Amino acid sequence: MEILSGDDYRSMMEMLALLRPIGNREELARQVLPVLANLVGSDITSYNEVNPVTGTVTGLIHPDEYDVAKLAQLLERHMEDHPVITHHRRTGDVSALRISDFMSQRELHDTGLYQELYRGLGVEYQVSMIIPARKPIIAALVFNRRHSDFSARHQTLLNVLRPHLTQAFEAACTLHRLRKELARHHGILEHLPDGVALLNGNSRVEMWTNKARLWMGKYFSGPARGAYVLPEEMVLWLRRQAAADETIAFDESSPVLTRQRGEDRLIVRMVRISKTSRLLVMHEVRPTTSAKPLEEMGLSARQAQTLLYVAQGLGDKQIGGKLGISTRTVQKHLEVVFKILNVSSRTAACYKVWDRLWILLMVGLLLGLGVMDGAASIY
Repeated sequence: MEILSGDDYRSMMEMLALLRPIGNREELARQVLPVLANLVGSDITSYNEVNPVTGTVTGLIHPDEYDVAKLAQLLERHMEDHPVITHHRRTGDVSALRISDFMSQRELHDTGLYQELYRGLGVEYQVSMIIPARKPIIAALVFNRRHSDFSARHQTLLNVLRPHLTQAFEAACTLHRLRKELARHHGILEHLPDGVALLNGNSRVEMWTNKARLWMGKYFSGPARGAYVLPEEMVLWLRRQAAADETIAFDESSPVLTRQRGEDRLIVRMVRISKTSRLLVMHEVRPTTSAKPLEEMGLSARQAQTLLYVAQGLGDKQIGGKLGISTRTVQKHLEVVFKILNVSSRTAACYKVWDRLWILLMVGLLLGLGVMDGAASIY
């Protein structure tokens, strides 16, 4: 492998700093093509998606002065002449490769690929790099020059960048699919008892349900925020989770954000979908919330109601007043509840409540998105 200089690494770091969460592969390609072209000194740079089964080609090109559709037709006609495409189909090799790694310039000139496509563009040299895509598509970043070949250093640069670019393209693909699915099922999500928000990064909201949007205004104060922008407190919380690289688990150590307004409480959990995409699920706990789901944890109706009041932040005296029982009876109920749930504190018991409601919500969400079959009742 060619040894890179400090300037090379600085240039790559500057390039990586420009990679932001993008909604689909085409948008991401449009963003990175000019930067990559400058990095390796490419005269014409493109992002191509080749389907060897159907023989079709689509893509983008920089600079955008060329007729992409016409160029794609010419590449479709002479796809079998391209040594890198042939090599990848035969071996699965995804590293950055030059045409000159397989044939001489004279041999290239004898191909229909050069005669009909590259000669008209003045392209004499090329290096390309495969980016993962859904089979049978072969996606590639392609760099072309007119006057001198790419060096082994340029290949090393691209190979070092490839894992980062791959991650960015996969994240863009994931986000695009989620956008489509959530848009298709938005009506179902609106009927869930909890709020759902899809995030692009730590602050940009791609989609949220009406409940999620309204709860932002109810539980977070401060100056008016722009459309699809989270409250600053929530953004800071998400950044802390990202910095800690924490994952979500259904136990009492799970990171949650809670906000109180009077007797009402908002509980927010975050699901990490990819490095740049997150799903927020918001559950509002109110005094009128039914304790019925908690009975499925092995509790009686009275024990479930007592536990729900505890999760809502009520003390023993307040709970006794609501249920018409003594403080001592409340404590007896809680002793039995703690034993059934195998916990030793009110805080741990509260996490059990939130986890139970969270799991029921996620089952409902998966059913709504068609991931699971059957039906479920949240309350």
